Amino acid sequence: MTAGTGLRVYPEPADVFVADQVELARHLHPLISIDLARVDPAWRGWIHLVSPLEPAEGYLGDHTRDFHSALQTPNWLGFALEDDRYRLLGDVRYFARATTPEEVPEPWAGFRAALDEHCEVQERSYRTHRDAFRREGRLFMRDDDGAPLYGATDGVALLDQLGGYADQGNWADPDLFRLEFDGDRVWPVSPAGNPFRFVAAVPGWHYRRSGADWILLFFEPVERLALLTFDWS
Repeated sequence: MTAGTGLRVYPEPADVFVADQVELARHLHPLISIDLARVDPAWRGWIHLVSPLEPAEGYLGDHTRDFHSALQTPNWLGFALEDDRYRLLGDVRYFARATTPEEVPEPWAGFRAALDEHCEVQERSYRTHRDAFRREGRLFMRDDDGAPLYGATDGVALLDQLGGYADQGNWADPDLFRLEFDGDRVWPVSPAGNPFRFVAAVPGWHYRRSGADWILLFFEPVERLALLTFDWS
């Protein structure tokens, strides 16, 4: 419920993305930065849990397959960590909002207009939640005017889970990303064959009005890769 040491809530984009990719903040909201040593004492540096503004419907990356890469597939998004900041390992046109109609024709009439409206609503909501947290020091789900929803007095968790293992869920689809399974446990595997370790998870809608039901963050310590996926109940 409170950050303490090792967590930085609503970090600035310049502290999350490398200097030549700070414009990624148009597509990704920084929610919380995590000291990797909180998960494994052998690890050093910071990693970031971010929330895409897309999708309005379906999976992130559903309509941009010409611009996918090894760590950018439907519902999966990866980065290299450079001096504790993210570098997108692929084309920014993985995000539909970064494409032109010539590059990605509308999958249905009104798709782009609806996506732009959805993202603008999410941006306003994110700023409302962020500014309120910075004033009050506690995270609440809020309405469009910034008032806490449901009469809550205790707020919501900054993270649902920190460390440990990720249980299977709707996110664990081996058709979308290479996964390995051991009973109820599951983890992604890097293109080089290295296992990712689970870092943390939280609902995206703790930090703005809507978002994935669970955003899961993984780390691969050999190549220092960060990987996110999104569970939709």
